[in-house]
Amino acid sequence: MNSAEADKSLGALLSELDLPNRAYELAERRYKDLGEWIRRPGSSLESFDAHIFVQGSFALGTAIQAINDGDEYDLDFTCKLRKGIARETHSQKQLKILVGDELRAYREARQITKPLVAKNRCWRLGYKDELAFHMDVVPGIRADTARRFELQTSMEHAGVHSTLAEEAARRALWITDLQDVNYDRASQDWPSSNPGGYQLWFQAQMRGLEQQDSVRAQVDPLPVYRSKTPLQHCIQLMKRHRDVMFKGECEMKPASIIITTVAAKAYSPGESLSQTLRRTLNALEEIRRSSTDVVLNPVNPKENFADRWARLELQHLRLKANFHAWIEQASRDFGKFLANAPSQRLVEVAQDSFQVNAGSRFSRNIGVAASAVAVSSVRSVAAQPAPPRPWCS
Repeated sequence: MNSAEADKSLGALLSELDLPNRAYELAERRYKDLGEWIRRPGSSLESFDAHIFVQGSFALGTAIQAINDGDEYDLDFTCKLRKGIARETHSQKQLKILVGDELRAYREARQITKPLVAKNRCWRLGYKDELAFHMDVVPGIRADTARRFELQTSMEHAGVHSTLAEEAARRALWITDLQDVNYDRASQDWPSSNPGGYQLWFQAQMRGLEQQDSVRAQVDPLPVYRSKTPLQHCIQLMKRHRDVMFKGECEMKPASIIITTVAAKAYSPGESLSQTLRRTLNALEEIRRSSTDVVLNPVNPKENFADRWARLELQHLRLKANFHAWIEQASRDFGKFLANAPSQRLVEVAQDSFQVNAGSRFSRNIGVAASAVAVSSVRSVAAQPAPPRPWCS
């Protein structure tokens, strides 16, 4: 098994899927523009010390290209009001209205044509620069001292380094949710979230556990795309494979947060992309074999990222079964790369499982001529009918 050859072919595949730096730059520009608007003199949120920060795949450097032309990219923000709002004085609804009013003003000032839409936990605003994005903005307020201490203690008991646990807990939030029973009234019982703490934990995993003592206050808005690690590349490859396998059935696909968490926990800094991919596949396979229903949030060990698998109203989506089926298929497909299968076979896998076009840079980079790719692909489809979708019996 030649790890260098596997890294080369995986890198060639990744070059077809990764977002160009320009996409991150556009997202960063929108992040800064919205942040400056929220903090401008005269903002309706001026007295609340509002702070905008990025969360999700753009913050982690794990965003990938959309598989369909015209698909929008998700750009997830949190708008945290750092003073003047408390659970004792305001309802979730009041907080959401406050943030929504300022987003409407931003939409009008920037002449954005798409309407502002209220989702369960966020406001959604679509726009287009050179790429089509939609911004999901989650309103939130700082968690109180008792909540932060509870999270810190839970993380430490789960094995998180004390310094990292303290810093991650400090970023915890109370957020809004339209479906919450207390949404319309002042209550101590608000939904909790901690995207900033998760980002901090993820960055610590990338750097290595021995450096967690140096973790400190600020998480940069969009810093990680400039210098990618094998961990981020591995997650991008996994997400693309999943997106293609569940194309058109996005409600049934494995959650990105589960893939990201499993990969980050398995990661060993300093290893190559192929080694990282192998570790992640082994960790996913262990979850499949154990048939566990639990994948814990590392910055809130009482939260189970896999709790949707057991919800009665979601049983028709067969989320756990689809997750297991995806793991099996991913192991087979990535196994071809890790085992250094013949180049033409890798091109077939790239086309079928990653939606990479014939005659692409990938084909050229691994030394397969476009004519050979086209013939090979036609023969493969004729000889090997596509397997049934994982949610079919």
